[in-house]
Amino acid sequence: MFRSLPDVEQAATRAAMPEPVPLSVLSLDMDVPDGGWASYLHERNIPVGEDDLGRPAIARVDARQLLVEQRKSEAERAQHLAAAEKAAVEADRVKFAQIWKGAAATELPDGVSAGDAMLAAARDARPKRQSPLQEALSNSPEMAYHAFTPNPDEE
Repeated sequence: MFRSLPDVEQAATRAAMPEPVPLSVLSLDMDVPDGGWASYLHERNIPVGEDDLGRPAIARVDARQLLVEQRKSEAERAQHLAAAEKAAVEADRVKFAQIWKGAAATELPDGVSAGDAMLAAARDARPKRQSPLQEALSNSPEMAYHAFTPNPDEE
């Protein structure tokens, strides 16, 4: 059922792989790929051999390259998450800046209710309409259309 290699072939396999790193040790630092180590390493053309204890292993150079790639992808992921978090914080800041704060209680004159003061503050915050003469004298390239209201007596 199990095929064991002769000692000569095992020695040749171990000699061909300098400084082997067992996959079980590599699994401590990296997540095991979805299809397993064998298919993942085969796709990347990384040879799998055995260490001196007979465990599946890869060369130290290949293990180092896998760890470098993992660190790089984790750094990119962290950078992407930081940018997304920064964008979310900025969007929240803009959203909350648009919420009307109302009038402070210390700014209310005596005898005026809070609702009346807030309505007055909202009315005062709106832009004032300029007369056609003021618009002409402002030297602005923009021009507002002022419709003449029909005289109700003429209809």
